[in-house]
Amino acid sequence: MVYGLILFFLAVACSEKPQHLSIQVLPAHLASDARGPQYADWDTVRFSGGTRTKAATYLVAPEPLFTEWNIIAFKTASQNDSSYVIAARLNAYAKRKMQDFSADPSRLKDPLGLKIGDRWVNFLPLLNPFRDRIQLYGFTADEVELLQHDLANR
Repeated sequence: MVYGLILFFLAVACSEKPQHLSIQVLPAHLASDARGPQYADWDTVRFSGGTRTKAATYLVAPEPLFTEWNIIAFKTASQNDSSYVIAARLNAYAKRKMQDFSADPSRLKDPLGLKIGDRWVNFLPLLNPFRDRIQLYGFTADEVELLQHDLANR
């Protein structure tokens, strides 16, 4: 009987654990513009489009510039399409990596792919050199709440 109660409480405690939110920001190029051996190990993504990005096929780098673990704080704003944008502040490692990436002016117009979980959200360029914050568009209310929970419980 005691063992049964212990197993029951253990199962309840484990089942209430919220899911972790995965976020990746990766360099990308339109597939039609990406030619050469440097793109051999890049993944092909067929993006169906969104409110800020047209449907297209992209090549996406194998390694992200940063992930959810590099976000140390963020603010949100709702958008007209009921999605959310987050203005994320990055840790020193990701900040340096983004500054190095954006130091090359030719990269400023290249899209960055935003992947939340298994969902490709958008492919938007930086346009300006990175300073210390980045705006990420296309979050749902549940994803914003989960990211806030993840930051609070690291």
